[in-house]
Order: sequence, then structure tokens, then C-alpha cells
Amino acid sequence: MAGANVTFEIKDEAVRAHLQGLVNRVENPTPLMKIFGAVVTRSVQKNFEVGGRPSKWEPSARAIATGGKTLIIQGWAGGLLGSINYQASRDEVKIGTPKIYGAVHQFGYKTNNIPARPYLLIQDEDWETMIRKAEQWLTQAEGGTV
Repeated sequence: MAGANVTFEIKDEAVRAHLQGLVNRVENPTPLMKIFGAVVTRSVQKNFEVGGRPSKWEPSARAIATGGKTLIIQGWAGGLLGSINYQASRDEVKIGTPKIYGAVHQFGYKTNNIPARPYLLIQDEDWETMIRKAEQWLTQAEGGTV
């Protein structure tokens, strides 16, 4: 490098340990992906609780007949709502359902006149929460939780 050079060496063990902790976190972000999975899973569950966000879902005939909420007649007891889960790895987090009919409700099914009721959505406030959680996760003390 031409010109003048200055080299800095960090000798403070606490600072070095903190920086190494940051490096370790960045090298294995799986715990952060799990945090993101939990945030989005809670948000998807809220989508069910309020009957769709940001737009309300078209109610089903069964929900109208029973006075229930769309898509949560079975709710947590074996229904679509109770099946929402996530799988996290170092590179991604997948949020979904093992229920075969989950895609029908997400995208609709014209042949059977079932309207799309997109429930697997990330809301604006979810992004804000995930950014805040990522900042906390990156700066937390070793071994701490967010």
C-alpha cells in the first residue's frame, strides 16, 4: 500500500472476546433463523385470529353457518391454524404447514369455488420486529437469549 499505514492491535481481552462472539454468531446464524421463524409463526397465527391481514378473508359458508371465524373452526385442535410450524437452518427459515389443503387456502381453488385466503404473509411490523431481534441477537452477551 502506497503512502502511510497505521496498524491497530486490540489488546483488551473483553473487546477481543466480544468481537469473536460477533464473528461466531455471523458464522452460524441458525439461532437467529429460529428467532425469525418464531416471529413469523406468531404473525401467521395472528392472521388467523383476526380473519386475514392486511385484508380480511372471504368467509366460508361453514364459518358463516356456525358463527365461527374463517379457517379456524378446528383451530389449534388439528386444524390448519394448529399445524403452522417452521424449520430453521443456517441459511433460511421455512414457515408452512404439512396439511395438504394448506395450499388450497393460501392460493384458492377455482374448481371448487374456494377463494384464496393468504395466511402465510409477513406483515410490515414483522420486518421491524425481525430487524430489532437481529440487532439484539448480534449484540447480546455470549450465551444469552433474546
